[in-house]
Amino acid sequence: MTMRSFLEDRVERKLTKPLLHYEGEAVSYEEFDRRVNRAARGFWELGVRKGDKVSLMLPNVPEFLYAWFGLAKIGVVMVPVNTGFKPSEASYVVGHSDSVGMVVSGEHLPAAQSIREECPAVRWVVCTDGGDGAIDYGRLCQGMPEGAPAVDVAEDDLVQIIYTSGTTGFPKGVMHVHRDMTMTGEAFTLCAGLGSDDRVMVILPLFHANAQYYSTMGALAAEASLVLIRRFSAGAFWGQAVRYGVTEFNFVGTVGRILCHRPLEEFRSDHRIRTAYGALVTPDVYEHFTERFGIVNVIDGYGLTEVPRVSQNPLGGTIKMRSMGLPARHPDPSAKFAEVKIVDEDGREFPPGEKGELIIRSPVMMKGYYKDEAKTKEAIRDGWFYSGDYAYRDKDGYLFFVDRKKDIIRRKGENISAMEIESVINGSDQVFEATVIAVPSELGEDEILACVVLKADAKMTPEEVVDQCRERLASFKVPRYVLFRESLPKTSTKRTAKFLLKAEKNLIARSHDMANYKQKLGI
Repeated sequence: MTMRSFLEDRVERKLTKPLLHYEGEAVSYEEFDRRVNRAARGFWELGVRKGDKVSLMLPNVPEFLYAWFGLAKIGVVMVPVNTGFKPSEASYVVGHSDSVGMVVSGEHLPAAQSIREECPAVRWVVCTDGGDGAIDYGRLCQGMPEGAPAVDVAEDDLVQIIYTSGTTGFPKGVMHVHRDMTMTGEAFTLCAGLGSDDRVMVILPLFHANAQYYSTMGALAAEASLVLIRRFSAGAFWGQAVRYGVTEFNFVGTVGRILCHRPLEEFRSDHRIRTAYGALVTPDVYEHFTERFGIVNVIDGYGLTEVPRVSQNPLGGTIKMRSMGLPARHPDPSAKFAEVKIVDEDGREFPPGEKGELIIRSPVMMKGYYKDEAKTKEAIRDGWFYSGDYAYRDKDGYLFFVDRKKDIIRRKGENISAMEIESVINGSDQVFEATVIAVPSELGEDEILACVVLKADAKMTPEEVVDQCRERLASFKVPRYVLFRESLPKTSTKRTAKFLLKAEKNLIARSHDMANYKQKLGI
């Protein structure tokens, strides 16, 4: 099915209950569809046509959903932009994707105006809060017919390009078609046990695949309700859960640990949450969620922007700590879904217990990387996606993550290219060379440590390193630790030997911990 038929099929069954809850407003399935159709008409009047790309730089607001589904109904490709990006970072995504327009909130309008100057293909900017030089979103949709334009859209048509970081330092545009969205949503209902009485709370950003593919499409597939939270607040979490009668939410490792460390008086034992789906769920978080919070199902899973819904610990089945679980299934038993192998460098499959690269075959695998045939061919071989992640299977078929083959740092749910940060630090005239590595975080996932070698007689403080990164990078990419060194270890080919750095003793203890300074700066 297409996203249009997926939504309209439910509306035709006269579902009058709320599809969306947002800040006290309840929007029924029918009203949601009407607002989507008005958005589709508005974009159509702007001259947007099938195959065009439009970038969305919005926080978790209903307009993101209306614009996303409205664009999908008329065959337009949505390009979500991380709201934490600086203008130069966002400009790359907008420009590389060939976006003809942008939809932004008031807080991102200045960035959009700057981006428009850098990206001549952008013909217009729509702002949800109005503003000089932008089209007001409310006026764009006002008075529009309730039916979306009739456009021939197929399930294999492109619906989204979502950018993910890579080892080259430049984000890669992951292309997905309509079928990927709808089938992933259906598969998530099985993963989380979603039914029509569920209320799924979205605390992760809508510009990420998790909130789109799992929460939004999962709720729609189950004919359930979506509770949209503009911005995650650990202090407000339990009150919001009780207020909206939430039964399921998704989280990343950092969010889980933060909730576990909040004051006990914030917890509400009268919540209705039955299931929490996360990634990299550590045993202490699992124990806290199940025993202290009383959440019956805490599911640890694995998925990629390129291939969502790969595996999870089975709902109601055997849970293995630190495992990515078993290959994901689809509610239709006749539909083949996730198939996985652990292979060596030559693609030969390893037996259980042997560590190798995880490769995946799935009907919801990406179409490829936008405008990058070489990287597409490198990632997809003979119908299998090579993840770049090392893992192994036990005798029961459960998958266990070992390490990342790619030089990617995972922090606060974001994939960060080490090379991108290195290029910023190396841009200083005081720096001879710098490298960036991942180190363990007390909240799970990774923290960023920058190793810096200064030029002879040069002077630089750790605060200046942080300031330089802060000026050019999103806050989640700014290193927490700074270590000044005389030199960096090298391989025989004179490349920085990061594996030797990571093996050094007391690496964090020898570094400058800039957590307090970053907090003072508000990052």
